[in-house]
Amino acid sequence: MKLANKLNAEAAPLPGTESHITSDAKGDIYFYTAYGLRINSTLPIPELLSSNHTEADVVIRFGKLDKSPLKDKSIIHSYKLTADGMYLFLLGAGTFLIRNGNEIIIEPEPDASASKIRLLLLGAAIGTLLHQRGYLTLHASAVAMNNGAVVFIGDKGWGKSTIAANLHARGHNLIADDVVAVDLHSEQQAIVLPAFPQLKLWPDAVTSLGSNPEELPQLVSNIEKRDFRPNYGFMLTNIPLKQIYVLGKGEAVEIKPLNSQEVLTYLIRNSYITRFGEELIQSDRASYFRKLTQLAKKVSISYLLRPKDLSLLPETVRLIEENQNDYN
Repeated sequence: MKLANKLNAEAAPLPGTESHITSDAKGDIYFYTAYGLRINSTLPIPELLSSNHTEADVVIRFGKLDKSPLKDKSIIHSYKLTADGMYLFLLGAGTFLIRNGNEIIIEPEPDASASKIRLLLLGAAIGTLLHQRGYLTLHASAVAMNNGAVVFIGDKGWGKSTIAANLHARGHNLIADDVVAVDLHSEQQAIVLPAFPQLKLWPDAVTSLGSNPEELPQLVSNIEKRDFRPNYGFMLTNIPLKQIYVLGKGEAVEIKPLNSQEVLTYLIRNSYITRFGEELIQSDRASYFRKLTQLAKKVSISYLLRPKDLSLLPETVRLIEENQNDYN
């Protein structure tokens, strides 16, 4: 399988050196690729892989959003689906309009943090755009194992990124972190699209990898999560989805089956767009649930249970490797 052997040279800003964006920002167009899409952006996005394409599937640009229904700028974040598209707002970043699955317009706040803009852009905004393009999006992390994608879902704080990072350190290629896009158009199998080479890790997770978290930049200045961009072992091609693990608490490290009712419950809970409540599924609820049902039929889904103890990470990743070897 094809791996990335060179990543963007531009690094995230170190704490204390945060840059800012204004709504009249002008400059070059930057060319990137992510999720199999050719992206043209007037905003530098160093997390993404550079590209030399000439045509774009997605355009990211600055612009005025006078029609935005999100007028209350005292709240931290808000969203609203309209006939124009999906509006998102994040305090310290600005207002975003995602429409037609091919355009993201950003109206930054005065002195908006560049890293905070990219945090919303590469999370909720890109997740919304992928949904608009017909993909099922999961709030998850994914790595490649034995020629298939292995995806980790679970509630906040249960180590999706941490497990992916430790598997990556053991030689398994990273596919995505935070937003996992699944293509269900094939009758035979579900396909995972490669995102971009970044992992969002808490300091203790960085330490579990044998690294110093102080040597990695924070994602944004007020969040302790670190921005880890591996310069090797990233998938560049689509890959069949083979296994989903639902992370949870157990007395010991073990893998257990889920019944069909539990499978759909966890898929709904960890679908990326459900963070917007009913907003993104109200227009085509039948299609959304049909995709969840298709995924449950095409992919093996199991519990991965363990005590909340980072010292058990080596045992956890070995069990995953053994389970995948047995699966084959």
